[in-house]
Amino acid sequence: MTVALLPPTTRSAVDLDIVALAEGPRFVRTRGMSRWHRPRTGVRYPHGRTVYGCWCGYGIGGSEKAEQFLAADEPPAGEPVCGTCEGRAAGAGQDDSPTGRALIFQPRDIVPPKNCPGSRRSLYEALTGGRVGRCLVCGATEPLRAMGGPYNSRYAIVQHPPGNALVQPCPFHRWRQLTARNGRVLCDCGRETTP
Repeated sequence: MTVALLPPTTRSAVDLDIVALAEGPRFVRTRGMSRWHRPRTGVRYPHGRTVYGCWCGYGIGGSEKAEQFLAADEPPAGEPVCGTCEGRAAGAGQDDSPTGRALIFQPRDIVPPKNCPGSRRSLYEALTGGRVGRCLVCGATEPLRAMGGPYNSRYAIVQHPPGNALVQPCPFHRWRQLTARNGRVLCDCGRETTP
């Protein structure tokens, strides 16, 4: 049985060869760990190495050929499970609550931002007249203004809520590092975003 994994959000540079995994095993651990953990994120490197980021903060990985980590649908009877992983995974809706109680955990950077990531930036296409622009990030039509003061002056689209055509986030950087090249919105790491 597999579970849905969250995107491996980071502020670091990520090579285009690295793949964000959408699903993974229910429980993982290395041979030296004292308990089983629940994977939150997963990435696969070009040479076959897979690394899972757990809800508690541990990283578990290795080559699947060398079996440097163990995976299971259910831990063997009597072997402990990390409580932090178990509670957060259940609270985020990855799996059912082990206690039967209603649990909640809301990971940040997963839901769309309250203000469009293109706000107050030059990620717009100027429309006729030059006072209104179409946001390249979300498709909204908003006013353009001079902003930034005397030391960082620029002409940009005003702050606005995301429109209906908000681009898909980068699996590694979400909406944090968007840029425009030739009228297309990309993440700074080079991954293309689509509305």
